[in-house]
Amino acid sequence: MLQRSLRWKRTTSSRSSSSRNPLAGAARDDVSDSGSDFVEEFCMIAGSHLSTLERLFAWERKLYDEVKACDSLRKEYDRKCNQLRHQFAKDHSSQVIDKTRAIVKDLHSQIRVGLRSVDSISRRIEKMRDEELHPQLVELIQGMTRMWKAMLECHHAQYITISLAYHSRSSTGTPQGNTRKQILAQLLEEVECFGLSFADWFNSLASYVESINAWLQNCILQPRERCKNRRPFSPRRVVAPPIFVLCRDWSVGIKALPSVELSNDIKSFLSDLRHLMEQQAEQQLEKLKLTDANKAEPEGKDDEKNDDVSSNLSCIHAGLTKVLDRLNKFSEASVKMYEDVKQKSEAARVTYAKCKPPGV
Repeated sequence: MLQRSLRWKRTTSSRSSSSRNPLAGAARDDVSDSGSDFVEEFCMIAGSHLSTLERLFAWERKLYDEVKACDSLRKEYDRKCNQLRHQFAKDHSSQVIDKTRAIVKDLHSQIRVGLRSVDSISRRIEKMRDEELHPQLVELIQGMTRMWKAMLECHHAQYITISLAYHSRSSTGTPQGNTRKQILAQLLEEVECFGLSFADWFNSLASYVESINAWLQNCILQPRERCKNRRPFSPRRVVAPPIFVLCRDWSVGIKALPSVELSNDIKSFLSDLRHLMEQQAEQQLEKLKLTDANKAEPEGKDDEKNDDVSSNLSCIHAGLTKVLDRLNKFSEASVKMYEDVKQKSEAARVTYAKCKPPGV
């Protein structure tokens, strides 16, 4: 569903951006014309998100290695400086002092080279973050907005359908016996699968957003001194790059969605279905016992059976209606959240463009 929500008609200028996506280019060489259209249709205009994340990880790893190497050099430099001071204090020979001094100078040069490398890698990461990752996240937000608008229409249609189906039911067309048991079992299986899939999808999405937001927080140099009155970092207050605003708002918005309420309603509906199936099994067993004993059903049994069927349908309808209503509310909240994130991200982009220093 997410992939389908990211469909768009690509213009001539946007097609040229596929050169930024080596995965799509390689795939187009290996498939037919129709397959090529399919691959291109599902590529992001801003380039391959996977490729960007992989390259960011590679550069982050290189940055980590450089910082670690610089730290080792700094420790050795401090040790040699102490040794040089000790040699001066003990009035060692000039030959010994000169040798140690040469080592100190060499270590100092290596540290300067390492720091320049760290700065260069950091700037490269920042450039990828702002010029590749941010447009991809904006595009993803736009796709999610379209997806949840479509999902809202679907869930509303489902709600209308189940309401009309319930009110137009007829007792003569109600399935009985094993047929009803199979229908309930299939409904239970489908709802259970949907509940698990939704939980897995939502948890994965929340983890993905939180991971990117947490990574961005590591890009911020926090002051060492702690102050009780110091306010927490706010990307808007310090006019940070707009990706900080987008990911912060997205992370907060994801946590505010009524996912727990939806999952609870699904679990409650599943519990009702299991109870109905157990009740149905007990009734079937009781019916078999009565049939064996009397070879006929007592008077009024048909009316009692119809009452049970009507009660069961009413219970299923109430539970399913509640789930669909919750899905509607979740979809509405998602649409509102993504539109809000998109709007505030654009405002942050405009503000940052006006306030950022020249040449940045």
